[in-house]
Amino acid sequence: MSVPNNSLWRNRALIIFIALIAIIPFGLAWYYAKNPQLITKRSNYGSLIQPPTPIDYGELLAHPVGGNELLSEIKGRWVMLHLISDKCAERCAETLHKTKQIRLMLNKEIPRVRRLMLVADDTAVTDLAAVLNDDETLLVALSGEALPKKLAAALGKPIADDMVILLDPFGNAALWYDSGFDPYGMLKDLKHLLRASQIG
Repeated sequence: MSVPNNSLWRNRALIIFIALIAIIPFGLAWYYAKNPQLITKRSNYGSLIQPPTPIDYGELLAHPVGGNELLSEIKGRWVMLHLISDKCAERCAETLHKTKQIRLMLNKEIPRVRRLMLVADDTAVTDLAAVLNDDETLLVALSGEALPKKLAAALGKPIADDMVILLDPFGNAALWYDSGFDPYGMLKDLKHLLRASQIG
C-alpha cells in the first residue's frame, strides 16, 4: 500500500508545484504594483548635482550676519542651505521648519550638520527678525549676486525660496531638494551620508 500512497503524494506535489509556478509571477506582479517604491527605490531622495559644484567659503560667507564665527560653524560640516531672494513667505517658513526638525531628528549627529540661510540684502534680514528670534540654530549671511546664479546653473533651474541645497563638508553643492520635498526623505539621505562618511 505504501507504493501507491507514495505515487499519489508525488502526483499531488507535482500538481501543487505546477500551480505555484503559474501563480507566483501573478502574485509578485500584484505585490510590486501595490508597492512600486520597491522597484523605483533610489539611493537618495534629493537630486544629485553632477558634477558636485564647489562653493568657496569666502564666497558663501562674504557678508555674515550676526558675527564672524560663521566660518568655524559651517566649515567641515554638512550644510542645509536656503537661498532667499526676498521676504521669507509661508512656503519659505515651512521649509525652515522642516530643516529645523530634520536636524533635531539626527540626535547624536546634530553637531555634524548646520543650517545656513543666504538672503539678498539687509532689508530681507530685517524682515526675518521674527523668524530668527524663534530659530537660534539658523545661521544667516548676505548672498551677493554671483552665488545664486552659480547654484541655479548647477541645478539647471531657478532657485525657489522653499528649495534646499545640501553642501558636503568640503563645500561642494552635492544634492538639492525641490519645492515641497519630503522631509523624511531628506532625513534618510542625511542619515545615510553621515553613516557612510567619516568627515563632517
